[in-house]
Amino acid sequence: MAAATADARVAPLRALADDISRRFPDLGHLGPGGVLRVPVDVGRVTRVRLELPRQFLHLQSIALVTDDGSDAARGAVVTASSWYDGYGEKFDPVRLFDWDHPDGTTVHTEKDRLSWVEVRLATPVRLTEIRIRNVNNATATRAQGVRVVVRTRWRRHVLFDGAARHKALRAVVAAYDLGDADPQVRALVPVLVDTFRGAYPAARKALQHSELDPDLLKAFRGVVNAELLPSRQLLWTIHGPTRSFRFWTPAEQSAYVQFAVEVADALREVTPHVSFGFGAVLSVVRDKALIPHDDDLDVIIGFEPHEAATLADGLAVVTAALEERGFSVRGNYSAHRQIGRNHRGKHVDVFVGLFEGDAISWYPGTRGALDRETMFPTTTAPLLGVECPIPARPEVYLAALYGEGWHTPDPHFAHRWDRSAYADLAGTPPART
Repeated sequence: MAAATADARVAPLRALADDISRRFPDLGHLGPGGVLRVPVDVGRVTRVRLELPRQFLHLQSIALVTDDGSDAARGAVVTASSWYDGYGEKFDPVRLFDWDHPDGTTVHTEKDRLSWVEVRLATPVRLTEIRIRNVNNATATRAQGVRVVVRTRWRRHVLFDGAARHKALRAVVAAYDLGDADPQVRALVPVLVDTFRGAYPAARKALQHSELDPDLLKAFRGVVNAELLPSRQLLWTIHGPTRSFRFWTPAEQSAYVQFAVEVADALREVTPHVSFGFGAVLSVVRDKALIPHDDDLDVIIGFEPHEAATLADGLAVVTAALEERGFSVRGNYSAHRQIGRNHRGKHVDVFVGLFEGDAISWYPGTRGALDRETMFPTTTAPLLGVECPIPARPEVYLAALYGEGWHTPDPHFAHRWDRSAYADLAGTPPART
């Protein structure tokens, strides 16, 4: 079915998305760095409390807006239900209340039965608004059920209840008239609701396992990318809703490219057969910038048969080498690992390939589609001012992976991810202790 027809089919969903965006602007805080603005009109406030049932509660900053411009945070005491992984020792209330200079996660509790953080004001203050800035990473979605509660002299006031807002969202959607929308379009309504309420993994899984028309799915992603996600600094990419490079600051982008090169340099101490791979090569060669609809960089490493007989062997070498050099290694994938500076940092994917004579390939690329002459020895080219290792013949490499149309960006491109072609190379992953 033609894309234009698919766009016409999702028109009712576009109208629905526009309607609930207007009705529920407060759900926008569920993106990285998202801001929740809660009006206050209850008299003089003595305490401000954030609650989150059965979930980690973490946030970046709080602003307490007063009717007379006074500093409500002066002399305030901050307590929490618990502190996760040393956050209590390094907690600084100045960072928490410094609204104009956001800097990392300031509050992070354990996953308590009821997680909470409370600000006890030095004196009762008449507030007009409470602003809460979410953390600037993918875990921002954990704030779905947050409650904002204040105390006055005599009463406890619930000013915002995330769970109640989600219930109201579902009620609005259930009553919405989709007109003559076809059954496949109606089947996407629950996915739209999950996307609005920040349940991004559930929404992505629903699309991955659906048997809907592929053009219709592309049109649906176009709806949420136009009507919802950009306001949350998110884009629905091939990895699902994510904070793509489009929303990264120049400093974040430069630091990330430099980190990817550091990972490659560390692996080059193991073997010279290390390069940027996949979309990272497109970034260097075609875009001369990080691809706006992508969200990570890939490094590829090739092993001779005597260095690694299986992909599992190669992954074990990568893991040992990088952990020895202080990197964090995570993931249990068949052909790659995620590498970070720590367990909470943005990762780089490292994919393992095995030489089979002069042929080499990296899953999920086509097996045997590349050779030594195309790949090694690597050359370098700049990306954001950083010299990056790329294949010896990068244009040939890109044509082998993406076809002759690699010069034109395609946000919907996806590899086949067919493990069966690599089954005999997989091996048995070693047990982690």
